[in-house]
Amino acid sequence: MAEAVKIKVESRDPAKNKGTGSRVARKLRAQGKVPAVIYGHKQAVVPIALSRDAVHELIKKATHFAELDLGGSTETVLVRDVQWDHLGKEIIHLDFARVSAEESIETEVRLDLRGYVPGAVAGGVLEVVVHTVPVICSASAIPDAIKVDVSHLQLGHGIHVRDLVLPEGVKVDADPELLLVHIVARAATPEPTAGAAGEAATQPEVIKPERKEKEKE
Repeated sequence: MAEAVKIKVESRDPAKNKGTGSRVARKLRAQGKVPAVIYGHKQAVVPIALSRDAVHELIKKATHFAELDLGGSTETVLVRDVQWDHLGKEIIHLDFARVSAEESIETEVRLDLRGYVPGAVAGGVLEVVVHTVPVICSASAIPDAIKVDVSHLQLGHGIHVRDLVLPEGVKVDADPELLLVHIVARAATPEPTAGAAGEAATQPEVIKPERKEKEKE
């Protein structure tokens, strides 16, 4: 299961830092920080800031589960939204939703493909149709990833939701027949036909009117 990433954050004054305005974001980025909010459980929304290094650590560990240390209190949260800049290079805002360790929640979990694909030897290509699946489980039971064994896949075979081996207490909230990955035939490169190759040689010569007049003279 996923282990909560512990992150030290600092509160922001709601009166001075409303929303995610560009002026506030620029000021925090200049200080090496990223703005965020904590919401949920019918409690007040709390604007916070955390270091850019802490954000990178959270993304690196590929987990949604975190414990935010606000100094005098700790908030157990899930990452619900990540906003990137227009170039998709820098995170400019985070939304954290409050959860309890045993609360049943829905979140997305990535698929971790494992194994050598025998179907590739027969000229097939592994095509990943779905990269993540929605799961329902307690916050403390969220897996880092769901392992998918592809070592038995032959050409034309696939793996569906019904085939997944899930950790205890985890349920996939999707159609059991949903296709996740399969082995498809590699597209053949069309060979040029004889007609196409000799087309230039068989094209009739176009004689312009000026040339006709000269030949008559």
